[in-house]
Amino acid sequence: MAAKEKLEAVLNVALRVPSIMLLDVLYRWDVSSFFQQIQRSSLHNNPLFQYKYLALNMHYVGYILSVVLLTLPRQHLVQLYLYFLTALLLYAGHQISRDYVRSELESGYEGPMYLEPLSMNRFMTALVGQLVVCTLCSCVMKTKQIWLFSAHMLPLLARLCLVPLETIVIINKFAMIFTGLEVLYFLASNLLVPYNLAKSAYRELVQVVEVYGLLALGMSLWNQLVVPVLFMVFWLVLFALQIYSYFSTRDQPASRERLLFLFLTSIAECCSTPYSLLGLVFTVSFVALGVLTLCKFYLQGYRAFMNDPAMNRGMTEGVTLLILAVQTGLIELHIILFIVVASILQSMLEIADPIVLALGASRDK
Repeated sequence: MAAKEKLEAVLNVALRVPSIMLLDVLYRWDVSSFFQQIQRSSLHNNPLFQYKYLALNMHYVGYILSVVLLTLPRQHLVQLYLYFLTALLLYAGHQISRDYVRSELESGYEGPMYLEPLSMNRFMTALVGQLVVCTLCSCVMKTKQIWLFSAHMLPLLARLCLVPLETIVIINKFAMIFTGLEVLYFLASNLLVPYNLAKSAYRELVQVVEVYGLLALGMSLWNQLVVPVLFMVFWLVLFALQIYSYFSTRDQPASRERLLFLFLTSIAECCSTPYSLLGLVFTVSFVALGVLTLCKFYLQGYRAFMNDPAMNRGMTEGVTLLILAVQTGLIELHIILFIVVASILQSMLEIADPIVLALGASRDK
């Protein structure tokens, strides 16, 4: 049971990270300047420029969808990701089918497959891939009606029946259209699901506000979304991507001074939006909490957790970083980090000071 709860907690954080990354991307993307650049260039006759206001509206719709995904209950969020995974699997199935039809057209062989080893090898490879895709779709959607996900196997069946290659191309297009119609039917049958979810969520919010107030609602959302851990994971993902993008474009190993410069530069690059700055704040808070917890454990052992089970330290360092970053604009990032380290050392001194003073009255050698 404990393992299941831990898995649910991990999923609750991991599945919400993409929504914050989408918010971060939307914040970085300036739609007005994008269309101004198109207007200045030779692409001003591009049809995309004619739909400027539609793109602006879609920009705000993206914000709304990101917030909805961020606040969606975990069960519905998992279901949404499963639907998205099924769509990717169906796309992979049609890619396998299209590649198979293209390879058959290039070979030009229309006879029985068992007489041509290469043709038989291509057929078996595509068949195994299609069966894996159908099985995974059936498992993800939790249904035994595997035929719902097997439309992309029609070209293989047609090739097995020695249908001409030109006809197989038409059958492949029909399979794609049939799958698209299935997806449209599924979307139409679940068209009212977002409305019903929003309606039920509104009722619950009104009830909570009437009974407990806005503060209790905010604290409940804070705990359910695990906001500090969520933003910390989001920032660590950004930082890892920044480091990876640097080393993927460099062939020679960096020196020690270069690594320190890379570390500071990557931190600054990962703080260009309010969302990434909050992520750094919570990351620093957790790092400070870990350092102070180790310090207290080194000085007092397990008694530190018995006497003070809830250590609310570390937030001071995060708030200090946030205030200095807002005031300076991260221009002097190394100075800010030194101040944060000094704050951590001050907190460590506050932990160690009463213990050192008590040693004088202790008879324990």
